[in-house]
Amino acid sequence: MKRFLRFCVFHPYWIIFVVLGITAFFAAQIPKMKIDSRVEIFLSEDNPVRKVWNENNEEFEAPLDIVIGIIANDIYNYNYLKKIQDVTSEIEAIPGVKEVTNILNIDYITGSESGIDVSPMVEEGQVPKTPEELAAFKRKMNSWDFYKGLFIAADGKGSLLSITMEDEIETDDIIPIYSKLKDIVAKYQGADSFFIAGVPVVEALQGDYMLTDMKLFVPLVNLVIIIALFLFFRNIRGVVLPLLTVSISTIWSVGLMCLSGMPLTHITSTIPVVLVAVGTAYGIHVLENIFSDAAQGKVGKPGIISALNRVSLPVTMAGLTTMAAFISLCTSEIIPLKQFGMIVAFGILVALVISLTIIPALLSILDGKTKAYIPHHYSKKDIIAPILKTSSALSLKNSVLIIIISLSIMGISIIGTIFIKSDLDPVKHFRQGSPIRTADDILNEKFGGTSMFNVVIKGGGPDDIKDPAILRYIDRLQNRLNEIGGVGKTVSIVDLIKKMNQVMHGGDPTYYVIPESRELVAQYLLLYSFSGGETLDRFVNYDYQDTQILLQMKSQSGFLAKKVLSVIENYKKNELKGSDINIITTGISKMTMEFNRIIIQGQLSTFTVSLFLVILITSLIFRSLKLGLFSILPLTVTIMLNFGIMGGFNITLNAATAMIASLAVGIGVDYSIHFLSRYRHEIGIRNDMKRAIEVSINTSGRAILYNALAVTAGFLVLIPSNFIIISQMGFLTALVMITSAIASITLLPAVLKVFHPSISQEPTIEYAENDEIENNIGGKTK
Repeated sequence: MKRFLRFCVFHPYWIIFVVLGITAFFAAQIPKMKIDSRVEIFLSEDNPVRKVWNENNEEFEAPLDIVIGIIANDIYNYNYLKKIQDVTSEIEAIPGVKEVTNILNIDYITGSESGIDVSPMVEEGQVPKTPEELAAFKRKMNSWDFYKGLFIAADGKGSLLSITMEDEIETDDIIPIYSKLKDIVAKYQGADSFFIAGVPVVEALQGDYMLTDMKLFVPLVNLVIIIALFLFFRNIRGVVLPLLTVSISTIWSVGLMCLSGMPLTHITSTIPVVLVAVGTAYGIHVLENIFSDAAQGKVGKPGIISALNRVSLPVTMAGLTTMAAFISLCTSEIIPLKQFGMIVAFGILVALVISLTIIPALLSILDGKTKAYIPHHYSKKDIIAPILKTSSALSLKNSVLIIIISLSIMGISIIGTIFIKSDLDPVKHFRQGSPIRTADDILNEKFGGTSMFNVVIKGGGPDDIKDPAILRYIDRLQNRLNEIGGVGKTVSIVDLIKKMNQVMHGGDPTYYVIPESRELVAQYLLLYSFSGGETLDRFVNYDYQDTQILLQMKSQSGFLAKKVLSVIENYKKNELKGSDINIITTGISKMTMEFNRIIIQGQLSTFTVSLFLVILITSLIFRSLKLGLFSILPLTVTIMLNFGIMGGFNITLNAATAMIASLAVGIGVDYSIHFLSRYRHEIGIRNDMKRAIEVSINTSGRAILYNALAVTAGFLVLIPSNFIIISQMGFLTALVMITSAIASITLLPAVLKVFHPSISQEPTIEYAENDEIENNIGGKTK
């Protein structure tokens, strides 16, 4: 290690050339970046729930439609209906749009001489205009409840347009279509209100907002770090060099993500911010040591090498433990979390290596060519020294009190953790008042719901679904599902068969039932197909062995899906004993429910793995299990505080907030390592516990606070995000970082003073004594 560090200092141009070459290679990969904001990407391809979702989409025609709600006081007037016709015509002209369904062209089933006639509600190109035509249209719409909540508002004051995309349209293609839809409805906006929603729009806007966030976050986090570094070092080198390391680290990491085909998601979109905020730590510690030695006259290449020899071990330890914590996320079954952990761990390794190579290489070139660094440590300009003095006094004089307060915080936080819930509802990720969330809320209130849930009934063989007994099973299940709060409407093949039976008996309402004869059901379905009805493909497969009930849901929440599953399980237990019928469920809400299960189980496993790896690494390097355990004490308090706040303020455990514990372990342990590393050295050379704690707080404590403030400021940048979950993650992580740093220079010294562990001698690492520090601790300020 020492030989390599000497090579970096004495052969700087070789190091710079290699790093720039690799950086150029990774930078060339970034234009290949892809965006994927679909809910299903959170689950692996072989996850049973996702497999059922994919299989069901292949078996049934299952387009995810964009919907436009047009809200008005009276929908049965010529002006409103003409507006629907005109808007539909313009939308159908948009490239990528397959068809638009509205209340004028939806299927209307009537009896005819040949049996059954399926035709549009009104003739193509015609709009009811006279009072008689409008009254007849209204009677037809109200003659069948099938369309209420589906295309007509529950209160009759609005209708929906359902826009089906061409099969080849990808999520990235939706944003231009969405923009054109907004332009079209803006032309017709008046007394009527237009609202655009639907799963494709939600997914597309998520991707669009991700890019918007990144365009804001990347320059903002760099600006924040620049300000923080300048305040800490008051020196151009102290600003440029740490920023250079994280810039290189970010380019390599994002380039690797693009090279390996990982898409940009909610979670991976935060990688640049995380790397800039976290990666600066290594450059800060390296520069702090080099600059401190330079202030004592240890300048030039020998001074740089001396500082590197001293700081390389704790910096490497900090980097390895941080990597270990992020690698623990790879144990998660949530794909974006796994990818996030993998890429950030790689980025941390790069930032660590660059800090120990490029920074000394550049400093060796700059040495003697620029103005000497003048530190502001222990001067009137220093704002950190008073904080460190206070921390030192508290830790030594009130050790037991600090430990009691910390335990009390943990106890109160444990109570809060009881109330933590896990959920993934993509629409609720958008901020209140955003166009998509407003549209979704209004359309869910007026109509059956903007989210779809599939209940698939599988028969034992072909044509089983034509059996009246099975159809009655479906009918009873459908009625049970309609009773669930949050389920706005259910539709199935049963509704079509009942309607056909009614029209075949002169429209008599008493015949709105399932026929007794299997042959009659088969005849109805055949007549419907011959008459041009296309709705069947959404309800049955080609051989009539399987069918599905489509549930319109008011929310994509996994909690609502759990209610649906409970009703289905009870129904299967009580109604389908001994039957060949099987019921499976799928849909975005079902995947949300699976996400909730995985995230709760995975939170415990990733947290446990990260803690184990950190304890193992620190124990091996410190050669002390006790110090390894001591290193996680500040983390334990801060992580419990984080979960307590989440439970107390009803912040859900989601894909973003689930990372916080691992972030806390990965970053927060650095503070403990730097403090314990210095303490271990000091207790070895002076055998004075009190003095060792004082010196450790006033030396390593400075870099710890520099680092923590920079990281905290970096994560606060996430608060303005378009997504609530990212904003929550930014705030909570910032809180964890600052509290972890404070605990490292208060709780950790207090525990060392009370329990005073025996510590083995530090191997061949020399810390130069700093007379200025010694005098300052004793109260002399220059």
